[in-house]
Amino acid sequence: MIMLKNEDQDQRKMKMSGKKQDRIPAPPDGGYGWVVLIACFLISFIIDGCMYSFGIILPDIKKYYDVTQEKANLLASLNTGFLFCSGPIVAGLTNQLGIRPVVMGGAVLTALCYVSSAFSPSIYLVMISYGIIGGVVTGCTYIASLIIVAQYFDKLQGIATGVTMAGSGVGAFAFAKGSQILVDNFDWKYTLIILGSIILECCLMGALLRPVPTKPKPNSFKDDPTKEVHTFTGSVLSLAEPEKKTGCLSLVVNILKEMTNLSLLTKNMGFLFITLSNFFVFSGYFIPFLFVPIRAKELGIADASSILGLIGLVNIPARLAFGFLADARYLAPINLNTLCCIVATASLWTYSFMNSYYLQLVYAVVFATGIAGINCVTTPYLKDIVGMEKFSNAMGIVNLFRGFGCFLGPFLGGFISDKFNSTLAAFLYSSICFSVGLVFALLVSFGSKCGFIKSPKYEATSRNEI
Repeated sequence: MIMLKNEDQDQRKMKMSGKKQDRIPAPPDGGYGWVVLIACFLISFIIDGCMYSFGIILPDIKKYYDVTQEKANLLASLNTGFLFCSGPIVAGLTNQLGIRPVVMGGAVLTALCYVSSAFSPSIYLVMISYGIIGGVVTGCTYIASLIIVAQYFDKLQGIATGVTMAGSGVGAFAFAKGSQILVDNFDWKYTLIILGSIILECCLMGALLRPVPTKPKPNSFKDDPTKEVHTFTGSVLSLAEPEKKTGCLSLVVNILKEMTNLSLLTKNMGFLFITLSNFFVFSGYFIPFLFVPIRAKELGIADASSILGLIGLVNIPARLAFGFLADARYLAPINLNTLCCIVATASLWTYSFMNSYYLQLVYAVVFATGIAGINCVTTPYLKDIVGMEKFSNAMGIVNLFRGFGCFLGPFLGGFISDKFNSTLAAFLYSSICFSVGLVFALLVSFGSKCGFIKSPKYEATSRNEI
């Protein structure tokens, strides 16, 4: 543990002492990166598994506290919303402390939030412990693990991201069934406690996330040969370079700067449209995960968890496939995203006709395929739209708008469901959200093709992109 601590301390000292022109990333695209990739796969497996299976637990929580579906859905809204919006906070912490302690500390605090929520006497306290605090600390573990994958892989980034995010599919499949068994045999409180205990395993995975090995620029360390290089944490999200002042005040200032730097939205029409697309898509994204179990019970389907589990299962090969396609570039990443939006939107508009167990399984396969691509191609299409120089800021803004969508979506879905006393009304709301998001995605695809949306050109390749 002493060695791990010293390693991270050295990394932070180097960040503060190295000159900007002397810092270059050196992604190894292999080596110890495979260990990091496995660790991040398991983190995604656990974190997303718990999050996506929350719809199994939610009906019991709603019944226990005797609240409306609208209010119960606030738990999911707050948790997912604060997870995405925690991006700038995570970036500030990783810049100051290093990725490993942020992942490990976030795992411990997330576990505590789950356990404390089980003993809460009020739904409002659960909103604070699981929703707000839980969302932020979960983001510390989840987003930081994505950052380090981007550090270790460059040429294989699409595949590496696909493998990491495939952990989400495996987790959704395994945890949906496991959570159902726990709820049936115990109750929601014991289920939360057990899930919290499992999340602690992410702390062990985080211990494996040592800083990426880097190499200095030639002839750049004559004055101080002991320097190493500042790693590029901005592949997923980063702040501006640390100022001369250090400490808590500097951290807060940098975080606020990142959260309020939205100028890119006014300078790049393609980025504005794709950000709006993400906002609307993620406003409807989590509705199926919350309402599929409810709809299944209305149809008399006993094994509702198998439907959510299938969504997770299909996500595994689908995310790997889309990661490969993003690297191969047979189809431009922004067009891959648009295609996936079409698939997911179509599945939602036809959901009301899926009134049997087997048709529900068909819906699960189609919807899972669509959302798998939406998640996997974000990094490549943002690089194409804004360029590598502005990618960090772009990813931060997209995550913020996704977070806003996650705040509103489940809450409004629950409100509409209660207002019309219909589960299908929530799916209609989700369908509309995805449709609006699809319109903006189509504008970016056609705009880039026709030339009225200007974006940095793709890197030269031997293949023609569609």
